[in-house]
Amino acid sequence: MKTLIALIFATILPFTVTAQHVTGGFHEVVAVVKNRAVWKEIFSQVGRWQVKEEGRVDQGWLDLWQLEGSASFTVLHNPGTKRGFLRLIEFDSFETDLIRPQDNAWDTGGIFDLNMRVSDLKTASDALKSFGFNAASEPLQFSFGPFVVKEWIPRGPDGIRFALIERMQPPLKGWPHMEGFSRIFNSTMIVSNMTEGLKFWQKFMGFKPYLEHRGASKKPGPNVLGLPHEMADKIVRDIAILHPQKINEGSIELLAFEGFEGKDFSQRTLGVRRGLSRYRFPVDDLKAFKAKALKLDIPILGQASALSLSSVGRVNVLLLKAPGGALVELYEKDQ
Repeated sequence: MKTLIALIFATILPFTVTAQHVTGGFHEVVAVVKNRAVWKEIFSQVGRWQVKEEGRVDQGWLDLWQLEGSASFTVLHNPGTKRGFLRLIEFDSFETDLIRPQDNAWDTGGIFDLNMRVSDLKTASDALKSFGFNAASEPLQFSFGPFVVKEWIPRGPDGIRFALIERMQPPLKGWPHMEGFSRIFNSTMIVSNMTEGLKFWQKFMGFKPYLEHRGASKKPGPNVLGLPHEMADKIVRDIAILHPQKINEGSIELLAFEGFEGKDFSQRTLGVRRGLSRYRFPVDDLKAFKAKALKLDIPILGQASALSLSSVGRVNVLLLKAPGGALVELYEKDQ
């Protein structure tokens, strides 16, 4: 019998665009923070990441975001990797509130977490606790699709949440740069409407399913999502992980809770608020994406030409809003 997720995919597959314009998963995730120095220390000491570049945010980016003021940026990366970066934006003259204040895992809207692999979850979790990170549970081991993992989902400064994953089975291969955190390889959004989310990411973005899963916990009790213990085996979660080439590398994860509703933060993603702000995807035909967005009534929030994007060069950018409010920036190199 087909699962609910499989049925949703089957429903929208006839409309999937065959031409592929996204050249890969997200190149970087952008976060607005109060103090970049705090995050540089966290990623240096715990994640063993380094600063790739930092400086002032060009006025063209602020104009694209329709924001006043001035800001600085820092790009953090796992040395030896070419993507999965985190770009920190710190505004100079004002403090902002959070995109997802006092949030739970079942609250919809915006970007929920950043997924990174670790080789020793206990060491990483102990270190992050010293920086004030906390979670709904201690690290837990469970089965997820074909994998057995240990996971911890802590929330830290600026409301930014990690999902740290230690693979138990099958053995993890092909991840040489893991002295602390790996590169960011996946990111989760909590959605209220899985069908609408899949239409955006499949029909418009051209993504394909890497993994589909539907189910509740095998038994009541502690769980990484912080669900009430007595309901963990009753609340069904629908999960779809998507990527242009069907791999777990800059992939997008949609998570929906069946019959279990929380707050909705989808209207809080615009403007200057702290937290995980937007995804940046490289594309090879920005003009085609704009035409497709207009045809499919995808909201275009802005566009700009010849903006400076560190390590990439000058880029043309299209700013969009995905279902659930998450912001998406598509860019191609300016010719």
